[in-house]
Amino acid sequence: MKMDLMIKQLLLVLARESELYRAMLTVVDTESEAAVRSDLNALTKSAEEKENILVTLRSIEKERIRSVRELSEALGVPLRRFTITTLSQLLDEPFAEQLSKAGHELSTVLDAVKNANHRNKQLFEHSLELLKGSFNLLSELTGSDMVYYRTGNMQRTHQTGQCLNGEI
Repeated sequence: MKMDLMIKQLLLVLARESELYRAMLTVVDTESEAAVRSDLNALTKSAEEKENILVTLRSIEKERIRSVRELSEALGVPLRRFTITTLSQLLDEPFAEQLSKAGHELSTVLDAVKNANHRNKQLFEHSLELLKGSFNLLSELTGSDMVYYRTGNMQRTHQTGQCLNGEI
């Protein structure tokens, strides 16, 4: 009976983790939309929401590790070889199928979060490159080594301190 209780606890923990990662996926998608809109307030809010979810996930992860450790000891399976797949193979129904489904669900949502994070990383890196390009262009336009000539054209002198056309 104690084994059933430990397995039910693990199933609850896995379901809670999946739920939190789905919430994270929603926040990451919102973050992406905010980045495209250049909405700094929404980006800040997304970062706060992600941090709150991560804090809760750390707590749930500790629970999961404790549950897995207890089950590993109770079943006599070394912890390093103890996976949801291994556990589901050792158990009778309905727990075997429930654990298998919970593991698959968690794996699926984790993959989705990883992919969304990768897309956001690419979006932010591309945005950063565009900003660097704009900054460099503006820096060149406002550089102190520009000289106005009689024709009205501006040319770089590539020397500091030169202010006048040499033909005057």
